[in-house]
Amino acid sequence: MSDPRLQRMSPMENTAIGLATGAIDVSTTQWVLYCKNASQQGLPLTMNPRILYRGYTMSLTNMMVLSGLQFPLTGLAAGVMTGGTARKLSDMEEIGSGFIGGVLSGFICAPMELVMIQQQRYGSALFATPGKIIADNGVGILFSRGLAMSCGREGVFTAGMLGLGPTLRRQAEEAGYAKANAAMLGALGGGVVVATLRAWIST
Repeated sequence: MSDPRLQRMSPMENTAIGLATGAIDVSTTQWVLYCKNASQQGLPLTMNPRILYRGYTMSLTNMMVLSGLQFPLTGLAAGVMTGGTARKLSDMEEIGSGFIGGVLSGFICAPMELVMIQQQRYGSALFATPGKIIADNGVGILFSRGLAMSCGREGVFTAGMLGLGPTLRRQAEEAGYAKANAAMLGALGGGVVVATLRAWIST
């Protein structure tokens, strides 16, 4: 968002970009997510793809909805910061609008992620899992368990993806780096910071 492209895009265009990136993300990393959750819960690791991809449908839905929301929500936050004027954001506005968009998306992420984790743990069916969770713990559990961590994690992620990374890329270009090298530096720098903070939040 170093330039006003996301602000110029329609909500539908921003959402379509988010949906596509979410689908690619989950399809390539779901097995890593299972291994992470399994290690945290003391479950055995496996190479069986039927187990590694437990909860894939819910995870895919979660990520596509999240990514589909984070782009327009970030664009909305940026629009509020600029008063609706199409202009370049400051570094802090850019990172801050990404953080706000991510935090807001966390309210949608938390219940879907809870369902996905329960599917991974017990191998239960997609549509049976939410009903069992509600029956055992009440509907409030969907929005109370892990909500703060989900909002914080998604806020950090979106701030990095749509804020810090582009900011670092632009600063590298201004320092004289070629566009390709600047883009790589922005992605690597933003990725390292975000991965470190997300790992800390998730532990």
